[in-house]
Amino acid sequence: MDYFWLLFSPRGRINRARYLVVQLALLTVWCTVWLKSPLDLTSQWQAWIVVIAMIWINIATTAKRLHDRNRSGWWTVAVIIVGRLSYLYYGLFFGLYFGVDLSIGKELLLVMSAVALSLLQTWVVIELFFMIGTDGPNRYGSDPLARVATRAPEDTRLDQRSVPDFLVHRAGQPG
Repeated sequence: MDYFWLLFSPRGRINRARYLVVQLALLTVWCTVWLKSPLDLTSQWQAWIVVIAMIWINIATTAKRLHDRNRSGWWTVAVIIVGRLSYLYYGLFFGLYFGVDLSIGKELLLVMSAVALSLLQTWVVIELFFMIGTDGPNRYGSDPLARVATRAPEDTRLDQRSVPDFLVHRAGQPG
């Protein structure tokens, strides 16, 4: 497996499983970086390099996953914007919950925004994590699952010597 292509190139296609593994790894690295230095990232340039690399890896793998769904990689921009808007909204929501004062009109607007953002975020999760990619090759490359499907099937027949007689189905007339 070419890990450089998987993590840094926005070209080609990846399936749901690889996308999920990369996203879980990014989440783990993000939690580790955040827990190590939760507030003061300005003096730690190494942490910023890691964060920038993680953002690029997220963009590249999301573009490849969208390619697998036969969508343009430019939809990654919309996915990133919806994610950031959700992050900002929930930050503001928790600010309201803990006593930030806003007028009722602004709160209604926030509630309507919450519903819209939640629906968009739900669709992004369904599209990227649950929907299967395009069968066969598309304009972005070959099917990433085609290599798995074309492997020679293994012999799945039971070795009848290791199975008790009452579990073995025998053909023919009962005796």
